[in-house]
Amino acid sequence: MANRGFGLEVCCCIALLGWGCGGVPPGTDEPPSETRAETRLQEALEEESTPGSSVELRQFQAYPISIEHGRDGKRVLLAYLTGTADFGAGPVSVPGGGRGIALVGYKSNGAVKWARAFVTSSASVIGPSLDKRGNLALVVGKSFGPDIDFGGGPISATRFIVGLDRSGGFRWVRPITGQGFFQPYQIVASRSGDITIAGVYNGVVDFGQGPLASPLDTAFIAQFSADGTPRWSHIFPDVKGSEAPGLAVDDDGTLYLGGTITTAFSGDGSYYGDFFLKRFTPGGTLVWTRRVLGPLGNVRRLAMHGNRVALTGFFREPFSFAGQTVTNSSGWGAFVLAYSTSGAESWGRGFANNGRSIDVSSKGEVVVVGEYVTGDSIAGVPLPPVPPGGDSRSIFTASFERSNGRLRWARGFPSTGSWVADIDIDKQGLSRVVGYFSGATDFGDGPVTPVPPSTGFVLGLAR
Repeated sequence: MANRGFGLEVCCCIALLGWGCGGVPPGTDEPPSETRAETRLQEALEEESTPGSSVELRQFQAYPISIEHGRDGKRVLLAYLTGTADFGAGPVSVPGGGRGIALVGYKSNGAVKWARAFVTSSASVIGPSLDKRGNLALVVGKSFGPDIDFGGGPISATRFIVGLDRSGGFRWVRPITGQGFFQPYQIVASRSGDITIAGVYNGVVDFGQGPLASPLDTAFIAQFSADGTPRWSHIFPDVKGSEAPGLAVDDDGTLYLGGTITTAFSGDGSYYGDFFLKRFTPGGTLVWTRRVLGPLGNVRRLAMHGNRVALTGFFREPFSFAGQTVTNSSGWGAFVLAYSTSGAESWGRGFANNGRSIDVSSKGEVVVVGEYVTGDSIAGVPLPPVPPGGDSRSIFTASFERSNGRLRWARGFPSTGSWVADIDIDKQGLSRVVGYFSGATDFGDGPVTPVPPSTGFVLGLAR
């Protein structure tokens, strides 16, 4: 299966940026504690802004991949970077002026605390996970290009997990051996520090406890201790293939894995299928499996908090969930499906065009981000028309009550060219959406024009 959803998008971003070179990561000194952006954010929060309204917008010349917050409220952004970018505390450069990634650490008040850049060539880099001490981990896969150096010397492995300290300094590396296709999608850290990864592979993969072979694209989950020592792993082969883009961990180390079981292919090699959700004990024992039949779509992301686990992605056909039929008027829609942690179907919603990422807050809400087209609505709330010209899709965000799926708010950000990568909700309930835009985009205060070819953004939305 040559055209896997999320993996293809990662590869497209890499191809767009033209990765190359090798190098050593520099650090930056800690910047002043507060900037104009942090002041504006604090003022907006104190004014009790309208739920879902824009209260923060940061721009930079990089391509965000993900954003994650730790248990101390601090956040880390991962982005593809070419040359130099200023994330808010002065320029950060890829060694040698080449192409690679940037890691940016933020304080709980939004100020940039540190930033590092690494040359990563053609690599797909996923993460970061953050443990209770603030230590980071990334999972890396590459098919060609020079060795990568995260500060501990060149790493010759083509697949590996790298552990970094709370400022992005090198700690350890764990190679993952094998041959064939390998695409990690998610990496999470438990409260105890154990690191779990999930994704898809075909061929042979060895997470450290012996080779696992599959001729088809196959979902995997694998866990490592806080120092990278292999603990356990599972693969999930199916008749036509499977993949696992969704992964979340509870406070006690319980894991939830979500993905797609392939049932159909299109002429261009794209695949569609049923959805699955699995629960594992901290020691890797499978507790239960749930399957959603007939959506002909893809799961893209999973999140959990408290007693709810939520998935998002897209679907092409109506399907049954929680005693109701999930539909979308356009024939191609985003979805949110919520389960209890015991595996019971709670509620499902279909809307807009495509769900990209999701998070569940400690304050009882599920927030999803994705793309919409002109004419789309969310639970009866119409989204603003997509401007003529450029891309036919714009970005939406929507917030639902965690317990019953009632819509809290929905927002559309009209654009002539934009892409959303991830969402993270902090302890205050503030949602931060990351992505990039190549055309004029209205983030809430009127259209913003990017610096060609594209500009990255972090958008803060009030609870």
